[in-house]
Amino acid sequence: MGRPTIETNPLTSSLVDDMWGAFAAMLVVLPSSVAFGIIVYTTLGSEYAGRGAMSGLLGAFALGVVAPIVGRTAGLISTPCAPAAAILSATSAAWLSGIAGAPVTARDIPIMLALVGLFAACLQTLYGFIGGGRLIKFVPYQVVTGYLSSVAVIIALGQLPKIFGLPKDISLWHGLVSPAVWKWQGVIVGLTTTSMMLLGPKITRKCPAVILGLYGGLLAYFGLALISPELLELRNNSLVIGPIQTDGSLIDAITSQVSALEALNLSTLKLILVPALTLSVLLSIDTLKTCVALDALTHTRHNSSRELVGQGCGNLASFFLGGMPGAGAMGPTLINLTSGGHTPRAGIIEGIFVLLPLLMLAHLIAWIPIAALAGILLVIAYRMFDSQIFRLLMTKSGRLDFLVILGMIAVALSVDLIVAAGAGIAMAIFAFHPRPDKRIGNSAQTLPQ
Repeated sequence: MGRPTIETNPLTSSLVDDMWGAFAAMLVVLPSSVAFGIIVYTTLGSEYAGRGAMSGLLGAFALGVVAPIVGRTAGLISTPCAPAAAILSATSAAWLSGIAGAPVTARDIPIMLALVGLFAACLQTLYGFIGGGRLIKFVPYQVVTGYLSSVAVIIALGQLPKIFGLPKDISLWHGLVSPAVWKWQGVIVGLTTTSMMLLGPKITRKCPAVILGLYGGLLAYFGLALISPELLELRNNSLVIGPIQTDGSLIDAITSQVSALEALNLSTLKLILVPALTLSVLLSIDTLKTCVALDALTHTRHNSSRELVGQGCGNLASFFLGGMPGAGAMGPTLINLTSGGHTPRAGIIEGIFVLLPLLMLAHLIAWIPIAALAGILLVIAYRMFDSQIFRLLMTKSGRLDFLVILGMIAVALSVDLIVAAGAGIAMAIFAFHPRPDKRIGNSAQTLPQ
């Protein structure tokens, strides 16, 4: 049985088809971008949730519009993604705790995170100009799989406290065995969301699973409000995103981001350089893996170096707008293709579609339950984790690969993701042995279909 393909012809693909594909992709991108932005900023405190949501949406808009204009990969949708959220949130937590050097205050971290995104964007653009797209594919698959599986585990562990509504000063393990501190409304909303995402596709494939999950979470939340009227209060309600600041002009946003460059000095550069380098490589790998899968589906051939320049330009635009960085993502790309979007134009339209809810429905986005977004991210993490790695234990050569992946996960949990990436490359070099090329699972998929 051959690999299924999607026939694409940019010359005959209509604007209407691209609009339908873009709209379907936007339905996936919208809640996931909000969720990824919240992951990053709630590291600083729950009061930053609204800012995180705004950052995710602005990143989706900037990447969606700019990356396809420059990269020109037909059908590719670029958006904030799980690796970016994991790197930035882990970096933020390390800065707060002083692990990476002198502690950084919560007030200064958004500026420094913006600088990490800026440097990562510049590095991606550089990779493209020097033909780095041909070199990144030689990164050992054990390292890529181990890293993405580490991201999945970290995201899952980070979302459980939000579903249970645990206070910030209580550890996850202590909170899980202390039902008295749980917020039962969040538990119900989170379980409803995950159940809808997992079971929804078995009922219908016409609606993306992430939308079914979000819809279920919203219904559960407002259903609970019938017996808990306090859930209908927006201010000081830790169960929802809360007010999103949307005033101010585009010029003001760009001016504010440019002013972040004033914070750049030698000590700041030391703190942001390694996270930026790691982020640039991982976002590039994530994008190129999606492009390779896209080529196989559509019988086309992308230009890897040009696409890296496009991704760098998209992340650069995201920096200037105050958005978070991202990459070409598998989930919304497949949704776009199967819904008719076969040209770069579909990606541009998707980016514009993301902006419309932010401009017109920001007051409704503020009511999205945090537990619903956490439930969505739990399912994303579940699908990111490559369970096929356990099959490696069945062969002698595969056991070394399994140990590399397991070692990366252990280092990521005990130290951080950046150290795990370096440790993975070192272990892969040490354990290298000639063998036929093999692939396990589909660890490139970072969003639910």
